[in-house]
Formats: sequence, C-alpha cells, structure tokens
Amino acid sequence: MRPTVHPETIALIVEEYGADRRQRAAEDAWWRADGLPFEAVLDRVGRAEVLGKRHGHQRRLTAAALEAGRRALHAISDQLRAAPDFLQLWFLVQAAFAPIRGLGELAVYDAAERLRHRLKLSSHHVIYLHAGARGGARRLAGGRLPKESAWGILRTEVPSGLQHLSTHEIEDVLCIYKDELLLSPQQFRAGRSGGGSRCGGAPDLRPVC
Repeated sequence: MRPTVHPETIALIVEEYGADRRQRAAEDAWWRADGLPFEAVLDRVGRAEVLGKRHGHQRRLTAAALEAGRRALHAISDQLRAAPDFLQLWFLVQAAFAPIRGLGELAVYDAAERLRHRLKLSSHHVIYLHAGARGGARRLAGGRLPKESAWGILRTEVPSGLQHLSTHEIEDVLCIYKDELLLSPQQFRAGRSGGGSRCGGAPDLRPVC
C-alpha cells in the first residue's frame, strides 16, 4: 500500500527547489562549458569540479580514483560524443568506471548527468536512480521498489505535483527531499527552521544533491 503523499507538501518542495534555479543554471553552464573543447568538459567531470570546487558528492573520493575516472572518460571521448541518448551515455560511463575502486553508482550517475549538458541529451520518461534518489522513490512506493525498478522509475510513478519537472529535476528532488516527501505541510514548514534533510550529508546553504 502506497503511503499518503500530501499535495501541499509537494507544492512546498517544488517552490523551494525552484527558488534555487539560478544557481543550478550556473552549474549547468559550467558543465556545458560553451566555447571550451570537449576535453575540458571531461576534465571538469572527471575531477568532479563544479565552479572550481570539488562537488560534495565526491568529497570523500581519493584523488587517485578521480584521476582514474578522468582518464577513463578521455579514453572513450569519441564514444561519449556519439551517444544517441542519455541511457547510452549512462551505460558508457558505467562501463568506464566499473574497474575503478570508489567510483560507484553515484559517481556514474553524476558523471553522466554532468556530461549530458554539453552533449544535449536528456531522459524524457525515465528517472534514473542512485542511492539517494532511490531512497526517495522507495518512500513514495511504500518502502520497497520492485526489483526491476531499482535502477529507474517512470515519470508517471511520482506524485502529480512533480510531473511537470524534467526527469533530471525529479531525480534531484527525490534525492534532496527523500526524508521530507511524506511529511505533512505543517511538519515540512516546521523542519525549515531546523535545516531539513539534504542529499549526501550535512545541511548546506541551499538544498543540494
């Protein structure tokens, strides 16, 4: 049985998430790196550097792991450029990172998500899941996802108040707000004064995933 989802809470989440659109646009532009060669994008993605700083998701990874990932991306540069859709891009990064200790599913998703901006690829119907986003999806599903949905769910499987967002934005919301999706509006508002939950660790100045 699916749990109760409060439409007002979802609306509050979308409103809060949307308030940070300018920062996300700046990050998207950083990954797109218009005017720079594709190799520069691979360097940024491989080093997990956003606006010149290590991204919080990869803060615990060793420099050796990141450097191995950077080299692995450069080794398949032509294949990445030729990826016809986000799924194939995800598969390519997954295969490249598979032998590298420390680069798990979050690193794979993040790299594919960052590369897609330059490659102009999007997932139109499937929301790809990693540990954080999967936690949110599980809560919406009542605690457990079908085995075949562990890697991704459809847009139609999330609350209607989220369905107007892109699948990549929905993934972000599922991750950032995984512990708040089922709160009542009153509980959600009360939690704002306490910092709320955030994807990947301690509260930041803004919701991040």
